[in-house]
Amino acid sequence: MTIEYRTATEEQKAVIEELLAATFPATLETIAARLDLTPLAAAQILGRDMCSFVTGDVTERFDEVWASLAQWERATLFIQHGGHVFEIEAKLSAGKRAQGYYNILHMKAVVGGHLKYDAVGAIAFASIPFMKRESHCVIFFDKEGKVSFSVYLGRENHQIIESVKAAFFAGKEAFCA
Repeated sequence: MTIEYRTATEEQKAVIEELLAATFPATLETIAARLDLTPLAAAQILGRDMCSFVTGDVTERFDEVWASLAQWERATLFIQHGGHVFEIEAKLSAGKRAQGYYNILHMKAVVGGHLKYDAVGAIAFASIPFMKRESHCVIFFDKEGKVSFSVYLGRENHQIIESVKAAFFAGKEAFCA
């Protein structure tokens, strides 16, 4: 899937600015719902500074993107489903492909499982403020433009860990160039 950046209308820009300035939690999904767009379509109009997409075939690049996230000191895996929000803080582990999945089976893995890498339609490195606080994440979209899950930068005492932040921006430059 080739991801094209789009330009937001003035009305869309106003809605995005309003939501990002709010004191309540506003996520990409919140922005998308207010604009009546899929989360992927909303991400496409945020601009490259706020949201950059991994280039090339994301099915082929999935392993290297995940492996880079597994190098982070700490991350928060963020999964929303059916109105529920799961936040799992841990150091991620690398995995390997087998039987159609990217399998994370490391014995010491806090987060393990089987990721359907070929169901990923796009991957974005996003810098979207959360409740007026700096926030960065890597978003994995399905082929329908919905968010499958996100990986947020790890925090310590509510502050982003600097080494993780540096790794995020290095990954953004490497994968989204």
